Amino acid sequence: MQEKMWIHNVVALLVLLQLCQNAVLSTSSTFCPPLCQCFSVTTVICSDPLLKAMPANIPSQATALIVIASGLSRITIQEQLGNLTKLVFLKNPVDNVSHEAFKSLKSLEELEISGSHFLVLEAGTFNKLDKLTKLLLNNNKIKLLAPSIFDSLEKLEMLQLRGNMLTNLHRDIFHKLYNLEELNLSSNKLPTIHMSKLSKLKKLDLGLNKIKDLALDTFTGNPQLEILSLMGNQITQISPGIFSQLKNLKELNLRDNDILALSAGLFPSNLKILVLRGNSLVELSYAAFTGLHNLTHLDLSQNLLSSLPAELFHNLSSLEHLDLSENTLQELASTVFRGLLQISVIDLQKNNLTSLEADLFKDQERMTRLNLARNRLENLPYGVFEPLDFECLLQLHGNPWLCDCDLMYLHDWLFFNNNTVVDLSQVHCTNPQPLRGMSLTTLNKEQLVCVNRSISETRNSINQTTSTDSDRQCSLQEANGIIVVKCKLMKCTDLKLDVTFHQSDGRNLNYTLTELWPESDQCFNGTVILTVFP
Repeated sequence: MQEKMWIHNVVALLVLLQLCQNAVLSTSSTFCPPLCQCFSVTTVICSDPLLKAMPANIPSQATALIVIASGLSRITIQEQLGNLTKLVFLKNPVDNVSHEAFKSLKSLEELEISGSHFLVLEAGTFNKLDKLTKLLLNNNKIKLLAPSIFDSLEKLEMLQLRGNMLTNLHRDIFHKLYNLEELNLSSNKLPTIHMSKLSKLKKLDLGLNKIKDLALDTFTGNPQLEILSLMGNQITQISPGIFSQLKNLKELNLRDNDILALSAGLFPSNLKILVLRGNSLVELSYAAFTGLHNLTHLDLSQNLLSSLPAELFHNLSSLEHLDLSENTLQELASTVFRGLLQISVIDLQKNNLTSLEADLFKDQERMTRLNLARNRLENLPYGVFEPLDFECLLQLHGNPWLCDCDLMYLHDWLFFNNNTVVDLSQVHCTNPQPLRGMSLTTLNKEQLVCVNRSISETRNSINQTTSTDSDRQCSLQEANGIIVVKCKLMKCTDLKLDVTFHQSDGRNLNYTLTELWPESDQCFNGTVILTVFP
């Protein structure tokens, strides 16, 4: 994936070079070296596989030099380029950088060497770069860094070492980076991390290493840290108090680890984004997120949660986005979302929910998206969607809907709100068998009947009624989820059948079925069949 991103970036820059070629100043040929493009006397971009050495005759006024996808294997900088503030080597076959490579660049503020192969940096390489604020060394397959290699970079604010092959870092390697605000060590092979006194550090990315354990004092020297990523490691537990010094932490990414449990009070109170996707959480304490009044995004997807404490989210008064998808949730307490007045997105797809409480979304008037797809819902309680805004996007597909009288509420709700349901054509009946595969929007309300409800009472009622009627004899039969009333008529007459269903919520459903005697038929004794439950 990273390789593709590099290729994409290189191609984009090459296209930019081609597009801008015609816009080069007419005098550029007098100062621009071969195989390079000079868009002004201050910006030079060189990109050609034939370029095997640093180009000569680069204008001394140049402040930015960018070398992309060339054949350059060694970096040497002309002494007259002391005005450079930006120097970039991207996707070149550079394999070694000497300690004298940048000695003349005393004004350099930004340096990038990325996309090389098995790059070796000699000790002292950056010793003369006193003004450097950004250093990017990504995707170079660096295996080893000298303990003192960054000691002279006291003004450095951003350091990226993403996508290398580092297996170990000296515990004091960053100890003189007093102004460092962003550190990215993701996609290496570091088993443990020792952080030094980086008091101004704001963003730390340790994702995609092989970290298993974090010492309790790992982040004690980073009080200004705002963004921390530990994604894609092998962390199984987090010690209580490990984040206690991070009073300014706003975003914490713990995705794709193997975390088994969360202790109460683990996360700092200023946290706004917490990602726990793809861990091994089986259950959560009701106090797991206590005190997180500023949290706006919480991702608990792809865990092993089968139930949630009713009070779990009650303190999250600022929560806007909640992702519970791809767990094994079987039920939700009616009060689990109570108090989430700012929530706009709740994702519950790919769980094992079989039912929902009628007042589950009582406080969610600001909801813009609700995902209930791919659960085991057969019906929904009356009024469950009433608190939601009529523009809330809803996903319901992938559930085994039982199209009987208990689905009457959803049928009516879809009639008025079908434009808010995503993939509505995929919302169809699984049962009963005669209705399987039918879209809920194409069903007639009269087809939503409860086959197995009070059959014996209905049969008795029919028998009692017809036993005193000499004009007809009726019987009730049930097979394959269908109830059929057969009446043998002793004279020519129309037949009318009134059916009343008494539901558990106290409401009655009334149906009237009529079979008219065809005027074109001759009058003789026969049998009329009324299919009560099509």
